[in-house]
Amino acid sequence: MRKSVFDSKEEEKLFKRLKTYWSKYLDVFPQLPPKNVFGYDEIMKSEMKPGAKEFLLKTSFDFVICDIQTHAPLLVIEFDGLSGGFSREAEYFTQRVVQIDPHRELKMNTKLQACRDFNIPAIVVSYQECWVLEESEQMINILDVIIADAIEKNDHAKNYGKYVDMLSEAYNYGGQESVDTTMIEIEMMSELANPIKRKILEVTKKFPRWGTQFYFTKPDDNGNLTETFHLDSGINTVDGVMYTKRLLSVNVSIRQAGAFTHDPVFLLNTIGEYCLAMKTKKHLGFEWKNWAEASEKADWVKH
Repeated sequence: MRKSVFDSKEEEKLFKRLKTYWSKYLDVFPQLPPKNVFGYDEIMKSEMKPGAKEFLLKTSFDFVICDIQTHAPLLVIEFDGLSGGFSREAEYFTQRVVQIDPHRELKMNTKLQACRDFNIPAIVVSYQECWVLEESEQMINILDVIIADAIEKNDHAKNYGKYVDMLSEAYNYGGQESVDTTMIEIEMMSELANPIKRKILEVTKKFPRWGTQFYFTKPDDNGNLTETFHLDSGINTVDGVMYTKRLLSVNVSIRQAGAFTHDPVFLLNTIGEYCLAMKTKKHLGFEWKNWAEASEKADWVKH
């Protein structure tokens, strides 16, 4: 007799974190069959190969993240502790073949492709995406940011009609310039649905100053996305070269994990800003005096 629905202790641990950390915002269902996510008839009517259909009717997803009100699926999560793999754009990547499951890559890709065909974001993660980030002051992990992004995109989809009306009204009122302003407003409204971005705003608005940073980072030699985020103070120009005082920095590195609706570069920037905000809160706080003292001690560096 099987004692647990989970395949491992780590999978069970991940489920408990998801339920604890995210219960306010969504529902999490473990070991949910694809037919409950896509629909049995939809699977049978699809253009998938017979073998893929048969597999989907026998397997289950590790976790399905659902809207807390409608229970519509927002994100499918596969935890790959066995092979240490991850996915990007509905494609599974791993450097290790496990002998006890030699067809693991085929199985993962079948699940990912099915989710893409049915327009449901899906991602494969392993330990690296589930470890709490030290740079975040032990508050979040990479999977948390992916889930928060799914909540944001779901909110945008639910309000799509309203946003179209806002853009139409803006164009009639002030043309393209008004549309551009309204698009920024809509983006800010969508971001407020993202619990992690909302936390960033909640913290940073209390700082004496805060400048947003965004990096279009390219993969390093190991295929990871790595970037250093800085808290700078002041600008000085010497012989045409700009300098600034660097108060704090935080380095963030992630694998290029992401669903077909989640760009890893955008995820990296959210993680970087969150980690920098938490480090700034810890080391400088909200008092102007602390910031002024740190600026006085800091060295000038090229901007």
